[in-house]
Amino acid sequence: MPIKIVKSAGAARGGKFPAFAIMLALFLSAVAGHPAPFSIQGPRVRTNDFRVTTFATNLSYPLGMARLADGSLLVAVSEGASFGNSVGKVIRLVDADQNGIADGPGAVLYTGLPGGQTSLRKGGNLVFVTGQGPGKPITILRTGSTPGAVLSLVGQINVNYSVSWYHPHSALLVRETPGRINSYDLFFQLGSQFNFDPTTQSASISSPNIPGATGTLPGDSIYRLTIIDHTNSVTASNLTRIASGLRNPAGFAFHPQSGDFYFEDNGIDGLVNANEPLSADELNMIPAANVGGTVEFFGFPTNYIEYRTGRIVGTQGVQPLVAFQPLPDPITGSESEGPNDIAFAPPRFPPGLNNGIFVGFHGKYSAGGIANEENPLVYVDLSPSARAPTNYFHFIGNNEPNIGHLDGLVSTEDSLFVADFTSNGSLSTGSGRGVIYQIKSLVLPPVQSRRLNDRVELTWNFGILQDADQVTGPWNDVTNASSPHSVVVDQSKKFFRTRN
Repeated sequence: MPIKIVKSAGAARGGKFPAFAIMLALFLSAVAGHPAPFSIQGPRVRTNDFRVTTFATNLSYPLGMARLADGSLLVAVSEGASFGNSVGKVIRLVDADQNGIADGPGAVLYTGLPGGQTSLRKGGNLVFVTGQGPGKPITILRTGSTPGAVLSLVGQINVNYSVSWYHPHSALLVRETPGRINSYDLFFQLGSQFNFDPTTQSASISSPNIPGATGTLPGDSIYRLTIIDHTNSVTASNLTRIASGLRNPAGFAFHPQSGDFYFEDNGIDGLVNANEPLSADELNMIPAANVGGTVEFFGFPTNYIEYRTGRIVGTQGVQPLVAFQPLPDPITGSESEGPNDIAFAPPRFPPGLNNGIFVGFHGKYSAGGIANEENPLVYVDLSPSARAPTNYFHFIGNNEPNIGHLDGLVSTEDSLFVADFTSNGSLSTGSGRGVIYQIKSLVLPPVQSRRLNDRVELTWNFGILQDADQVTGPWNDVTNASSPHSVVVDQSKKFFRTRN
């Protein structure tokens, strides 16, 4: 909504300066682009507040994204006949005109990774990628001198298994080590050895080219390993068990303000019918001050919240923030199963949708569309007024015919990027069927004004200030304008608004 400033011809009442009038005028504009083949929904969701576009298509199993400083997107893909029979690559997608559609198919910045890549994260000049399970090391790459430069190999951390493992490593999170420079905390998981039985074995990490990357890994856990960047090499230290009693915590995120550590956990498959879970999927949290202290125990395998009934089984372990049940009725409602990734809501999303976490659910292993009735994108409201168990809803429903698995998420200031692993749902025939969508907020902050003698001071929370002589435009960026911005009031009229 632009603000209009115009000086009147008369004298100001009670003062020597001319009066000025400030009026608001509604400005409507159409949004161009390729719309996504799904709808967004839920409480407080107004579709006109968002631009939803198909950002990139014809991708092979995109899973793991990170944003570069220029706004482009790094994506891990697995190109080949199937997800398992493929070669892992890192590509860069650019949207120079910011229309919500990548400018091309993506430039390959690195190739030769094992197939079946499942996570990509960035910390400083380092890029971390991994796949799931044996033979899929955590690979550390280095960015070049420009965002489009090829990545170079720094080293690899092997996760070693002596036996088969039901939920091996697959997910990563990277943050700057608090209080240190050129140091990054790498978080990863080693889930359960079995679906429900107690884990009896351990795995280990080792590396031929990263000193200090060594240690034993009991299962059912989340780990932290500190990586120190020496510009031409890296070293590792301080392998720490962060949490235990977890079946498969494959999605992590730190709260951008509090520093609290949030993660999901995958519930126990049904003991009779695997598609009817024994326990509910969860969203959990460890307060920032406790991360790396006493190992938090979350109850798996004998302590959980029963699926559909909500009954608490067992008396040990930290209770989850949310136990995901079918909505609106846990017996007959719409399901969400198999969380894979989480991302905090973009801060510039509309009020009521900018203080929470998005959770992407994979659903049925190799099914898509209507056949996969467990694959929504869920929004969890973390506002103080929101209370479990009804503080979440399906932002994208589980009944979309063109959606397979919304497994990858990354947030920017105003957008949520969502990767559909393969739109037909198949890990065997889904090559080239991966899609990335951009959900961008169109809600801009109001331009506030106040009179300062013969000037008007404009203030706004974010965005770029624009002006125009008519409400219909053309609109131009105000050069070097930052909030607060002072405007001289004269006989001409001027309209102001903000843009992303």
